[in-house]
Parts: sequence; C-alpha cells; structure tokens
Amino acid sequence: MSGSGIKARLLGFARAGGGTAVIAMAARVSGQFAMIAVTLVATRHLAPADFGVFAIAGALVMLARTMLYTGPFEYLLKLSHDADQRRGAGACLAATVLVALVWIALLVMLGLAAPFVFKGGGVAPVILALAPSVLLGALAAFAESLMLRSGTVRRYYAITVLAEVGAGIAAIALLASGWGLWALVLQIYARTLLMALALGALGPPLALAAPPRALVAEVLRWSVSRFGSVLVSFLANYSGDLVLGMVFSPAASGLYRAANRMVTALADMFVQPAGMLALTTLASGRARGEGEGLPGAWPRLAALFAVLGWPALALLALFAHRVVPLALGPAWAAAAPVVAVFCVARMAALVTAVATAELIVTDRQGRVLAIQTFAAAATAGLTLLAAPYGALGAAVAATFVALFAAVAMALAALQRRDRPALAEAARLVIFPLVGAFVAGLAADRAFGTSTPLVALALPLACAAAGWLLAAWPVIPALRRAVALLTEVPKPA
Repeated sequence: MSGSGIKARLLGFARAGGGTAVIAMAARVSGQFAMIAVTLVATRHLAPADFGVFAIAGALVMLARTMLYTGPFEYLLKLSHDADQRRGAGACLAATVLVALVWIALLVMLGLAAPFVFKGGGVAPVILALAPSVLLGALAAFAESLMLRSGTVRRYYAITVLAEVGAGIAAIALLASGWGLWALVLQIYARTLLMALALGALGPPLALAAPPRALVAEVLRWSVSRFGSVLVSFLANYSGDLVLGMVFSPAASGLYRAANRMVTALADMFVQPAGMLALTTLASGRARGEGEGLPGAWPRLAALFAVLGWPALALLALFAHRVVPLALGPAWAAAAPVVAVFCVARMAALVTAVATAELIVTDRQGRVLAIQTFAAAATAGLTLLAAPYGALGAAVAATFVALFAAVAMALAALQRRDRPALAEAARLVIFPLVGAFVAGLAADRAFGTSTPLVALALPLACAAAGWLLAAWPVIPALRRAVALLTEVPKPA
C-alpha cells in the first residue's frame, strides 16, 4: 500500500474512530477485569507452586498462539481487494494451520523435556494438555482476521468481551468447584472455542479455494520477519517466568506472574489506550500537516495519561504490602515487593508506548525494532543472572531494562521542536504525582496501625485529595493535552 493510502486510512480512522476507540478501551478494561478476577480467585485456591506451573506452561502456549496472530493473519488483512481473495484467504488459512501444527509438535517436545528443564514437577502434563488448543486457536485467528478485514470492528470487540468474560466466569466456577490448576487450562479452551464459534457464525461469509503451494510459500516467507518480532517481544515479557522455573522453582514463577498480573491489570488501563490513541492522533496530525506532524504532541500525550496512571501505580507500590495480602491471600505476601518493583516498570512502559507511536508515525520504526531487540536480549540475560535471588531479583532485572527502553525510546523520539513541550509535560506530571504520594505516605504513617481495610482506605482517600490539590495548578496544561485528542482533523 502506498504512503498516501496509509495516510488516508489513518485519517479516516481518526475521523470516525472515536466511538470505536471507546469500545476498544472498554473491551480492554473488561478483559483486564476478567483476568484479575480469575487471578484473585486462583490465588485463593492454588499454591504459588501450582500457579507457577501454569505460568510456565501458559507462557509457552502464549508464544505459540501469538504466532498465529501475526504473519498470515496480517497478510490477509493487507491482501488487495483486487486479488483473488478465495485463493489468498485459502493460502493464509493453510499457512496458519501449518504454523499451528509446527508449534504443537514443538510444545509436545517441550512437554516431554520439561522434567529435565524445569525445577519441580507438574509442568509437563500442563504443556501437553494445552498443546492441542493451538490448532483451535489457528481457526479462531483466521476468523478474527476475516472479520477485521471486513471492517466490522465493533462486532469483533463485542465478541472479544463476551469470550473473555464467559471464559473467566467458567474458570472461576471450576476453581470454586475444586478443579484446581485444570480450571485455568479449561479457561484457555473455553475462550478459544467461544471466539472460534462466535467469529465463524457472525463473521463475513467467504468461499475458499485450494491455494497453490507457491502462494502458501509466499505467505510464509513474508511472515518470517514478523515471527522474529514476536519472539523478541516474548523474550522481553516472559523471560522471568521461564528462567525462574528453570533455575529456582515454579513457586518463584508463580509469585512473579501473580505480581505481574496485578500490576498489568491496573497499568494497561492507561498504557494500552495511551499507545493506541497516541498513534491515531499523531498519524492524523501528520497527514493533516503534510509531514510536519504536531510539534510537542507526544510529550503532552504521554503526560495526559501519566497524570492519572503514574500516581495510581505509585500508590499501588506504596501500599503493596497491604493490598497483596488482602487481594491474593496471606500465602502470597512475598509477592508484595515484586508488585512494588513492577509498578516502576509499568510507569516506564507508558513512556515507551507513546514514544513508540511517535517513532512509527515519523517513519523511524527501525529504531523501535533495534531498541526492542536489545531490550529483549538484556531482559533474558539479566534475569538469568538475577534468578538466584528469586522473583524479586527477576523483577528488578526486568524493571531495569524497562527503564532503559523508556529512556532510549524517548531520546530517539525527542526532536528540538519537542523540548518546550517536554518541560511542560514534566510539570504536568510531577505535581500530581508528588501530591498523591506524599499525602498517601503521611496518611499511612497516621493510620497504619488501624484495621487492614481502614489502614488502606483512609490513606488512599487522602492520596486522592492530595492529587486533586496538586493537579489544580496544572489544569491549563492538562487542557492543552486533552485538546490534542478532541481536535477534528481536516483533510490535507
């Protein structure tokens, strides 16, 4: 697709996508709530070692399933409408199934080797039980690609919400019925089956034709670089789970993953929308300005989301020693410092998300891949070194790399025209962040000896009041940042 065609699509999305963006964020929030609800119930019914077994097996299956949502999935989305769609779709389906079969074989081999690779037991049967779900996931991925290609994005998000919530309810019911670890295994099957059936029934009809082998090979060749990108991201996100399972124990993996899930459930309410809306806003601004873009926009957009997200994460870090036992149960108290460390990593991730959007829109995506590749390798290496110190050591290693990636992305995205806005963005974030944190800390000192709920509720209320008072002087800067999202772009 030509550059002008891409700009036209982005501009059209910016005009008509406001409602879709809200629906997308609602779907994201519902998915996060479903995930954290299952996590909270699971930690009440599973020991850290059992949860760690699922974290290790689930990470490997997640890698296989993510491969199905790139490569052929994206090739079908970009397939020209002038092309032979029946053969093209058939080639993408064939390629997706081939990739799924290869990953099932790899998972079976990993399952057989698991007793010799991971400390403790129990990982092998879970990997082997989850392996067949990849083939079902291939059909769901193909159906998703067809629906997104047809433009029925809102229907897709509605189906996603129903599948996430339905599978979450099923998992909670099975956990309460005593199914233990296998409730989480069945949750994956339930979600995948619901997605495949709903997308197949409600998606666009398409007659498939048997594709020539050359076309299937072309789809797979085009997908190789995308598979590499997925592997890089996987190493950055799941190195801790796997390395802890190999070097330390599944229990350490369980603490690591439970802490990560808690923080991610909160952070992704800000980080994911920040990246998505920044990409949309910056792209439409560049299209409107014929390549000039919006000077200083990305620091202001980062600050707009950080003014809410950073104080929330800072308070979670401050009160992690109170929140974790209440939410996960006393047996998980050791996860509290891990939660606090991950809060810092997710604060950095917000900057990374918005700076990445700026780099992509300004055609500097090569720097994004370079930084991501280095960060993935560094995460794996540092986690291996820190693994003897348990989940906390692995979390510190991952956070150190996240901070480096955020600084590197920000420096790569920063241009001379952005510097005045950067100073304004810093003032916009610092005052509310400090106000909320100091008020919460002071209240914690005053009410910390009360009952657990009171010792948490009163400091949080004081922190909210501190945030409001500190945010008052920066309201003009906040309005300027909000205006970037509310402008209606005009055709270039």
